[in-house]
Amino acid sequence: MNATLHQRSIIVDGLIMAKFGPDIFRAMKEGGITAANGTCSIWEGFEASMRAIAEWKGWFRTHADTIRQVYTVEDIHRCKHDGRVGIFLGWQNSTGFGDHLPNVRLFAELGLRVVQLTYNTANMADSGCFESHNGGLTDFGRELIVEMNDAGILIDLGHVGAKTATDTIAASRKPVTFSYCLPLGLKVHPRNKSDAQLKAMA
Repeated sequence: MNATLHQRSIIVDGLIMAKFGPDIFRAMKEGGITAANGTCSIWEGFEASMRAIAEWKGWFRTHADTIRQVYTVEDIHRCKHDGRVGIFLGWQNSTGFGDHLPNVRLFAELGLRVVQLTYNTANMADSGCFESHNGGLTDFGRELIVEMNDAGILIDLGHVGAKTATDTIAASRKPVTFSYCLPLGLKVHPRNKSDAQLKAMA
């Protein structure tokens, strides 16, 4: 990409999973990232996910010259103007909500903006892409989708099973995403998505 165009553009990294700290934050800024989905939970339950968000809140205070938490699109534009990297918090699994649906709104108020329904395996909501049983959404999963839609949390289907992806696209009132995967036609892999799934999502 032309360097001038890169500098002018809003560059969003759809997922960063890293050992976060000042070195990573500086590298993101030097690389010209405007905003990124900062992963703060993969397998963790409620308490550990809450601790992870508390840690991020500390980083936002300590490294305020480099990063800031973003809640809205306007915040991302502000980061571009200020020369800081915007971080919107994301999870790779919905296990952090536990079995208590009001927790969805709680975490949204703390700035959680992207949640994958499951990470490869099965959980209370659905089946992951490596499960032998392609079970799709559970009743709890359908309720969870309603809560996430209402709270403004983007549903990510990158690691879910095929039936879960199809069920969720049909059930969600808001757009969903396959945040990082390939078309199945390019590479056969359990996590990659068929043309039919990609068209349905679009």
